[in-house]
Amino acid sequence: MKINIISVGTLSKEFQVIFDDYIKKINFYSNVNLIKIKEFKSNNKDLIIKNETMAILEKIPKNSKVFLCSLNAEQYSSEKFALFLQEDNISFVIGGSHGVDEKMFKGAWKINFSKMTFPHQLFHLMLIEQIYRGFSILNNKIYHK
Repeated sequence: MKINIISVGTLSKEFQVIFDDYIKKINFYSNVNLIKIKEFKSNNKDLIIKNETMAILEKIPKNSKVFLCSLNAEQYSSEKFALFLQEDNISFVIGGSHGVDEKMFKGAWKINFSKMTFPHQLFHLMLIEQIYRGFSILNNKIYHK
């Protein structure tokens, strides 16, 4: 099993340390690959969205089940989210600060973690923690209560 997290931007050292700690825990169940997309700089928001969306789409592996993190999506419980992790080849997409062109992600599942807005780096940790929690649920580990 392989999980890709395709994201615009980078993590600070402090966030990267925590992220990597979860990666080590998850590696028992699956390989996780963080694919970083460079932020596109422009004063034109539409151009930023277009370029970052195209860069993300180029990095999605063939035959990958895509989960787009979106404000315009359904929210799922941790138990339901865990069921998504039963796919063989998964890619989670975290867009940039302006989002992505969601119409370009045909066939992608959209997931929403909250109606609230979170800092980009914090959201990486929220996603990786839910992935770990999901594997804990699927494998009847004590972590999830």
